[in-house]
Amino acid sequence: MRFQCPYCGVGCGLLYEGGRVKGDKDHMASKGDVCQKPLYYPKVMHKDRLLRPLFRESKRGSFKEIDWERAYSIISSKLKSLSPEEVYFYLSGQLMTEDIYVMNKFIKGFLKTNNIDANSRLCMATPATAYRLVFGSDGPPCSYEDFEDADAFVFAGSNALWTHPVVFKRILKKKAEKPEVKIVVIDPVKTETAKKADLHIQIRAGTDTALFNSVLCVLYKKGWINWEFLKKHVAGYEEAINEAVKYTPEIVSDICQIEEGQIYELAELYAFSKKLISLWCQGLNQSSQGVMKNLSLINLHLATGRLNHRGCPFSLTGQPNAMGGREMGYLSHGLPGYRDIRKEEDRRFMEEFWGIEVGSIKPNPGPTITEAIDLMLEGKIKLLWVVCTNPAITLPNLNKVWKAFERAFLIVQDAYWNDTCEFANLILPASQMGEKEGVMTGSDRTLSLCQKFSEPPGEAKPDWLIFVEVAKYMGMGDAFNYHNSREIFEELKSATRGKLCDISELDYEDLPKRWGGRWLYPELRFQTEDGKAKMHPAVYKHEEFEFILLTGRTKNQWHTMTRTGKSEELLRGEEEPFLLMNPEDGERLGIEEGEFVELASEHGKVKLRVRFGGIKEGHLFAPFGYGLKHGSIINALTGDKIDPISKEPDLKLTPVAIKVKGAVTHEHVKG
Repeated sequence: MRFQCPYCGVGCGLLYEGGRVKGDKDHMASKGDVCQKPLYYPKVMHKDRLLRPLFRESKRGSFKEIDWERAYSIISSKLKSLSPEEVYFYLSGQLMTEDIYVMNKFIKGFLKTNNIDANSRLCMATPATAYRLVFGSDGPPCSYEDFEDADAFVFAGSNALWTHPVVFKRILKKKAEKPEVKIVVIDPVKTETAKKADLHIQIRAGTDTALFNSVLCVLYKKGWINWEFLKKHVAGYEEAINEAVKYTPEIVSDICQIEEGQIYELAELYAFSKKLISLWCQGLNQSSQGVMKNLSLINLHLATGRLNHRGCPFSLTGQPNAMGGREMGYLSHGLPGYRDIRKEEDRRFMEEFWGIEVGSIKPNPGPTITEAIDLMLEGKIKLLWVVCTNPAITLPNLNKVWKAFERAFLIVQDAYWNDTCEFANLILPASQMGEKEGVMTGSDRTLSLCQKFSEPPGEAKPDWLIFVEVAKYMGMGDAFNYHNSREIFEELKSATRGKLCDISELDYEDLPKRWGGRWLYPELRFQTEDGKAKMHPAVYKHEEFEFILLTGRTKNQWHTMTRTGKSEELLRGEEEPFLLMNPEDGERLGIEEGEFVELASEHGKVKLRVRFGGIKEGHLFAPFGYGLKHGSIINALTGDKIDPISKEPDLKLTPVAIKVKGAVTHEHVKG
């Protein structure tokens, strides 16, 4: 049986044969390659699963098993007793496309509320926003095929060897064949990815926009701009360049705490490489300046004409079906086919498509998940339905989040007991990858069919079926008369007809197949009003802190370890959280390796064991995925700052103090 890996967004094709998982050599995205995480998936599939619906009226009470009929009765009663603006739904990039489509139809179309968001808000909202601002639509402009003839790769804020290993191994293989291939890594941490690079620019966290502006400044002053490309295919370049020339290498080397020569070296790569691919991830995205970081990097591609055969800006997706979720419009502003609720023509199309009255889809985006937390605390949102994600660990400013979860009636729909279940009133057991059929889209727009190869345990049901049965219970049955995922796919694919992400001619039997071709804009005609791409001035705002806390993943674990943490093989060496510190900072503070220190921000405190390693002075790194049982939950420290455009939270620049043997490093934190 064929399926897509349920972890990162590379979209590796896998085979399940004889109880074992291996790579699918016929899959166009991964060509049989695989990392170790999915190899242990069969061992954890049925370990510590949720088997039956559980309910408690009071969060102080004990859960009792109930049947599905009772669960649907509770949900229907709650939804009917509350106004559309008093309920909220939080979905996941781990769901299949059919799941997401049904949920979005139910919520935006039939409950008539845009109070829905997804955990892509924490990772991919920023690049999706940047793509729309530049090209007029979401969607990565290239594909993995472009790695084959590229001679330069720039990784910014990405430890791809750990987080997207099959992608990085593909590039390392190419470098082994052609040593002249250049790899650049921009990261405050000397990651395993950085150790493989020809150039590691150990940048000060948060200063990426200044760096990329400075590279554009050099390109301009050296006469390395591709003016012919700009005049023919790009708008707004004068304003973008006028902003960038303020960032001379002399100024920016001080801002970024790097050598001037590294800026010139990077500029030469963008100017003279045969083909350059820029790849980035959460180091750029999870920032209150994230959109500016993304725009400043994409500006370099436009300024040098690096699209299609000359290169591409390629954002690496964090979750296995975050791309499918974006195609189906599962964030608070979206509709299927990359449509937008703010556009009347898009609302009217989907209303007619779904057979609902005009005006059913509201024109204003609902609150994002971080905004919804405040509304829960204010008592304005009274019910939260969380599907296939663990926000009790992943959201920022968790002390506030936990208070909000205590106030709302919380439904958790998942395959496993996770930390968010601790705050739940109603828990719904869901089937997962391998126990249901459906489609996912990987980072380079490749759709894969995930076939069923195991029965779900207990009374677990497919996520789409749970929502279908709730809809029928509430009297919406005619619009949700689906019997299997194929019927849903046949409907949803028609909603994409004529759009950039058109999959209307695909069938399950066609997959894997990539929508949009190798290049999304082969004729250099973009989804903007004038058909031109748009450069934007990238404005940088400097912030100065004594210690900056960065967060991220470990090598073998994925997100909050709900599945991978159940594998002894993957957990080995990653059993406990830690704090990575520069040894010179440790010496200055009198800290010894292995010692516990207390970190404090204005939002909370945690204790972590110190490891010394290759991280820039004044920077600290801690993994975010350890749950309540570990007691050191790093997002208890992170704050509420968000990007003003994408509204993605800033998880990569938290000012913290370190308490060592009764002393605190500074006095500006309210621990």
